[in-house]
Amino acid sequence: MPAPARLEDIAMQLGVAVSTVSRALAGNPAISASMREQVQAAAAEMGYRLPEQGRRPRKSANRIVGVVIGALHNRFMTLLLEHLHDALHDAGYQITLIIDTMHEASALQTLRPLIDGYLDGLIFATATLDSPLVAELRRRGVPLVLVVRSVDEPGIDTVEIDNVHAGEEAARHLHELGHRAIGLLMGPRNTSTSRDRAAGALRYLQAQGLAAADIPLAFGEYTNESGYSGTMAMLNAHPGLTAIIAGNDTMAIGALEAARRRGMAVPEHLSVIGFDDIPLAGSPLISLTTIRQPVESMARTAARRLLARMQARGTAPAVHDVLPIQLVQRGTTAAPSASARP
Repeated sequence: MPAPARLEDIAMQLGVAVSTVSRALAGNPAISASMREQVQAAAAEMGYRLPEQGRRPRKSANRIVGVVIGALHNRFMTLLLEHLHDALHDAGYQITLIIDTMHEASALQTLRPLIDGYLDGLIFATATLDSPLVAELRRRGVPLVLVVRSVDEPGIDTVEIDNVHAGEEAARHLHELGHRAIGLLMGPRNTSTSRDRAAGALRYLQAQGLAAADIPLAFGEYTNESGYSGTMAMLNAHPGLTAIIAGNDTMAIGALEAARRRGMAVPEHLSVIGFDDIPLAGSPLISLTTIRQPVESMARTAARRLLARMQARGTAPAVHDVLPIQLVQRGTTAAPSASARP
């Protein structure tokens, strides 16, 4: 019986470094997809026994789940985290918090020690449309649930709202109040939330006869600072605007600050609407009109889906949960005053 193939044998046949073979077999996204395919094909042909996608076999579950969020400054995300903790704790699981946007392919290297021998599954709230990480985790067989944001990769459990419909509802509310000069100030361009909310708002406004060229659209970050600077830039470029749809409540609060800095009364001269309905949005000093996301339901649904996925592994079809939204009208939206109309 011939000796089993070694990493060195595969590397020699392909004319690459042993480290390249090792990383390709481990699913490192830093190695190109074509090279990974070549290495896997050569390994299979030469009889090299592939480890189970680089994961160490466990005798029993550790009952620990990783939760990935991008930052703690977004109050919606901290609320989501609190509800995830409670839901998983009720099921007998602890959480490990990972604060990282996970946009880079190298992020898998950071996660690998946790995934291989520590975490039983992952809940992602930071998925981006252009990140290879989600597809790579799925390929490696990691129990995974996306929450808040989605990706175009099929076959992944996802919990979110209908963000296209949410964008439509925000635009409908402003249009029915009489606004015709409406700007869209979204979060990062590479997120499903920004893409879909903008698409929904544009679709509704264009259906009402507004030309796409007359609807300013800008992308930024889901931060107060981005809401402030984006609103300043949008008002400078389009001084006739009477309303802004902000990508989330944090951006909307930045937009309110920008309006007041410019001496514009809210909502008489500028109406502002956000998304999420964080606690600060309902405070008397802010009184922000917003589209409410059911954060506790999202968290508990995501936790339930992950627990089911950890039991089923790859045997059950993926589930896409779409939860309801609610328009919460407060004091930052009203009909434009006669002096504010373009």
